[in-house]
Amino acid sequence: MGAALLAATGLRGGAIFEARPRGESNELHVLVDRLRGRGSLLLLDNCEHLIDAVAHLVAALLPRCPGLSVLATSREPLAVDGEALVPLGPLTLPGPDDDVEQARRTEAVRLFTERAAAVRPGFEVDEATLPDVRQVVRALDGMPLALELAAARLRTLSLPELADGLSDRFRLLTTGSRTALPRHRTLRAVIAWSWDLLGEHERTVAERVSILPGGVTAASATALCAGTAVPAADVPELLAGLVDRSLLQLAPAPGRYRMLETLREYGTDRLAGADTLGTVRDVAADHFTALMARHDTQLRGPGQPVALRVISAEYDNTLAALRRRCDTGDAPGALAHALDLTWYWQMLGRTSEAAHWLGEALAVPGGGPTPERECAHAIYLLNRGATRPGTAAVEAADDRAGILELADRLIAYPELPGPYGALAALPLAFLQAERTQGEKTTPAITERLADGDDVWLAGLARMFGAQFAEHAGELDRTRADVEAALACFRQVGGRWGQAEALPMRARLRQYDGDLDGALADLREARSLAAGFGSLSLADEVFGDLRWIDLHMRSGDTDLVIGMMDSARERALRSQSPEILLLVDAWEAGFRVGLGDLDRARELLDTAERDLPDGIPFPGDHARTLIGTARASFRLRTGDQPGARKALAMAYTAALRTRDLPILAVVAVHTAVLADAQALHHQAAVRLGAASRLRGTHDHTDPQVRDLTRNGRDALGAESFAAAYEEGWGLDRATAATEVDPARMSGDQRMH
Repeated sequence: MGAALLAATGLRGGAIFEARPRGESNELHVLVDRLRGRGSLLLLDNCEHLIDAVAHLVAALLPRCPGLSVLATSREPLAVDGEALVPLGPLTLPGPDDDVEQARRTEAVRLFTERAAAVRPGFEVDEATLPDVRQVVRALDGMPLALELAAARLRTLSLPELADGLSDRFRLLTTGSRTALPRHRTLRAVIAWSWDLLGEHERTVAERVSILPGGVTAASATALCAGTAVPAADVPELLAGLVDRSLLQLAPAPGRYRMLETLREYGTDRLAGADTLGTVRDVAADHFTALMARHDTQLRGPGQPVALRVISAEYDNTLAALRRRCDTGDAPGALAHALDLTWYWQMLGRTSEAAHWLGEALAVPGGGPTPERECAHAIYLLNRGATRPGTAAVEAADDRAGILELADRLIAYPELPGPYGALAALPLAFLQAERTQGEKTTPAITERLADGDDVWLAGLARMFGAQFAEHAGELDRTRADVEAALACFRQVGGRWGQAEALPMRARLRQYDGDLDGALADLREARSLAAGFGSLSLADEVFGDLRWIDLHMRSGDTDLVIGMMDSARERALRSQSPEILLLVDAWEAGFRVGLGDLDRARELLDTAERDLPDGIPFPGDHARTLIGTARASFRLRTGDQPGARKALAMAYTAALRTRDLPILAVVAVHTAVLADAQALHHQAAVRLGAASRLRGTHDHTDPQVRDLTRNGRDALGAESFAAAYEEGWGLDRATAATEVDPARMSGDQRMH
């Protein structure tokens, strides 16, 4: 090693040196003689293949040469005294949403663009090329040599062909510089160079963990190496060694490691070549299936925060296990694994993922009819309906018919299979109950679970019951069920349940005039939800709208404007037109109230143009809110006939929702129209009818307050109270009919 260094640095020479006996110690003395007494920087590149020899030489030189500094590049540390590590990761990559200018500034794009321009003059990153450039640099993990090899292929391939071809990157990237070292001429050679330097146990660990798309821990690596020659006790140290050799990277979460996609593909290729890839994937599927089953039970108790963190960290690996069950035709295993994920999907609002993976599991041939399978099918249909709002009317009707048929069978079972049974049966029971005419009643299964021994399921049943009662305008029952649900969830430490129930209580407190209490409930819910990890964007938008409603009632205009902007940004990122329409509707009504009619008109025109037909939820809710906002706009511009027409459309949409509080919103707006026409008695009756539909009086709605003041001024306090009581005293069905805008007339009595 000393001789090579002397030759490389040009320090060898002179008759005295040449006359000396040859030997490593003698060469060390010569190096010390030449380097001692002056400041020197010694650069040692690619040390990994001679790591021990380099380490011993540097350790010998540094104490003898005070002015010497050594800069060494290696895929693992030298591990000598005084060594300061500067890890060099992959080049920075563009984000999935970066625009052209942002992408151009990233290191990976800059290198790729420079090398691509060398073989294809004029190449640049613009709006047309950015998607393919982003795909290339991200697929290659920002590895410099891989990017150079990829750019070189642009001599013969178009950029889209290059991007598509990276699915087989080792076959594609085989043409490097003829002057480069052999190990730098192909992507496979680059990685093989590092792989060949591994010991047998390190190689086994690296190859087996390469199948994990979501990273690796000591526990998962140990599970995957079971049955091999690798001692379980050595796995943590072997993982650390792979980090030192740059084959693993430390992940942000403590105790986790990740392998670059290119390295993972190389590792799985080696497993496939040894005919062990399927076996290792089966081992991984067993491990993550068991892990998911174990932590699923903890989601419904005080261990919920820890379980959510573990499942979220291992989510990609868990899905890979589910994919393996499906690919191998293991119908019972795939179904059981998917069902174990249902509560995780529910808690984080991941309806699209639930629909996709339950559909995949159900599609595996060989599954016979069982209660578990019917639960999975029901949850699949419920989530599919939520994620496919544009479904054709015939298909949507078929789904609803299938759901109701499943409801009849599931609810008839004396016992539900597992906790996912409640997730399927409770919403189905309420859908089933909606088919009955007249007053809605609480399904028997809800009462059965609410009175059962499982406190968490009792809380869940109470929460579903509260939602059902609220939609039916039965606020007294809603109050009782919300408090009971909160008590159950707090008893067992169920943070998710509390976070779901608290906004319901906040709405009740808003009605009662307790805005401070409502604010406290929303703050507590937000604090609890923060421990879940990443919620769906749709859930975040619905949360934003709750806060916006509260601050609108408090008159915090500046705060509402800021929150509207935040909700709009999230709605845009959700890529859900229906969610964006809800935000448009809310903001349009708010802008009318501010007198910002230009912005209100712009929002309403856009919403009415973009609102598609045939979307039950949240389409009909959005139609209702857009209609009431349009009515307010028409009234502000003096167009009372236009306001009546808009309210008629809103009323029709509200009836389709079967949600009496949303119908109460229309009723309040019909009272506003009556007030504008000086029909003060009708306005008061409609206010009372709105309260009957809602199930309670609303003491903080600015419109209700204004109408109440106007009605008392026009009619007198006693006459206003009598007219209001006339509407309040109606039953819900009659109230729903009486608030129809078509029933308004110049007669001060309603018919």
